[in-house]
Amino acid sequence: MRIKSRFMTTIVALLGSATVFCACSYTILPQAVSLVKGGGAAPLSAVLVAVANAEKEQAIYTILTDRGVKSSFRADRRTWSRKLVEALAGELARRGAQVRTVAPLTISVALPEIRYLETRESFRLKVAVVLTTPGWTKNYEGSAGLSMDSVASVTAATDRAAGLALADAVKAMLDDPEFLAHLTGAT
Repeated sequence: MRIKSRFMTTIVALLGSATVFCACSYTILPQAVSLVKGGGAAPLSAVLVAVANAEKEQAIYTILTDRGVKSSFRADRRTWSRKLVEALAGELARRGAQVRTVAPLTISVALPEIRYLETRESFRLKVAVVLTTPGWTKNYEGSAGLSMDSVASVTAATDRAAGLALADAVKAMLDDPEFLAHLTGAT
């Protein structure tokens, strides 16, 4: 059984490496961003907020590795940011905030960087997120990875990991007391 597992890991790693080093490329599209576990500590029922996508340009760009080398994975940051906006707005609403298209407080969400990290045992996607409101800016990160043992399809796995990385970024935002204080006007 252990030999079969190592064989499958080797095959998946070779397929992943072939995808990375071949002329072919794959545009990662995040799957549904999962709900954040646990409730927010701050009550958000008095919050009226809009969440906007700051990524205006729709362009496919190559995702870099952790070493700054081009991978064969690509992404449209506008699409990823839209998914992140939807997830953040949904989580804020789930915690009692009134999320509108126009509100006194508008949070702009930008996604300046997506990185791909791979080892023999696993791969990971890491995102950098910038939240901005008038007079306030904060950077967040999210990441998610999968074991090569659990990967049947590299493309499906990267799409899944992308959704998980965005969910991790939303969790980082909602676990940040400074962000919650900014939302509730307690800053």
